[in-house]
Amino acid sequence: MNDRVAPKLSRAGKLLLLTAASMALAIPSAFAQQAATAPANTKPLTFDVVTIKPHDQSVRPNAWTLNPTPDGYTAANVSLLKLVSQAYGIFDPKLLTGGPPWIDKDKFDLEAKFDPSEIPNAKDLTYRQRSDMLRAVLADRFHLKVHFETKDFPAYNLVTAKGGPKLTETKPEDIHTSLGGSSCIAGQLGGMAKGQGCTAAVLANQLRNPTGRTVIDKTGLTARYDFELHWSSDNTPADSPAAVYPTIFTAVQEQLGLKLEPSTAPLDILVIDSAEPPTPN
Repeated sequence: MNDRVAPKLSRAGKLLLLTAASMALAIPSAFAQQAATAPANTKPLTFDVVTIKPHDQSVRPNAWTLNPTPDGYTAANVSLLKLVSQAYGIFDPKLLTGGPPWIDKDKFDLEAKFDPSEIPNAKDLTYRQRSDMLRAVLADRFHLKVHFETKDFPAYNLVTAKGGPKLTETKPEDIHTSLGGSSCIAGQLGGMAKGQGCTAAVLANQLRNPTGRTVIDKTGLTARYDFELHWSSDNTPADSPAAVYPTIFTAVQEQLGLKLEPSTAPLDILVIDSAEPPTPN
């Protein structure tokens, strides 16, 4: 079970972000194809109407949205790079490369709608399945062509430490549910990360930024957990409140009962071969 989490909280938004559960993480298993299928004996679901247009930069130029809706998918002020990242579930920059010069510069608004008669069939789609459906949209409207390459990267394996994990299993009534299934509430700000109702795989993904490497869940833990982690980075000022905390590696072991072990992992890189400005509606 995969969860989507916000990679980092803004300074203005210190509350944890509520994010949808089934978004694939940027770890090797993230690249498995998952078809958006309707119930048995019906055809696979597709978007019936798709509208894409350049974003009006006079309207909230610094704000963007990219989310599923009950009747489809919506996006505002997003680049093609962000759309590709969402469509393929790849959020680690080193695992996504290529594309035209404007791929992260030009911004677009997107509205994708199911046929009204198909909306009841779409209600059971996971967040990941809904995002997967964007791949066909990008291929059709941006003429996107991609391929995968595999390369070995330094990584860390997240394993249980001696003495066992110190995670608190989330009570069933505290697990949030939203469009597409159960959701994880998680966020990261500076030297702090918190989560409620999150899998060990989500925790591993939260550790990618502070460690500087992809972190792969090898704990074998299968439940959902609440966690809070505090650490001090190398550039933490001596007079900062965070300076009292240990390094991320010590913090993970002391506070969570887990351990980060250096490793090497073959990771799939999505290469964008070509793309064109979207065809008009």
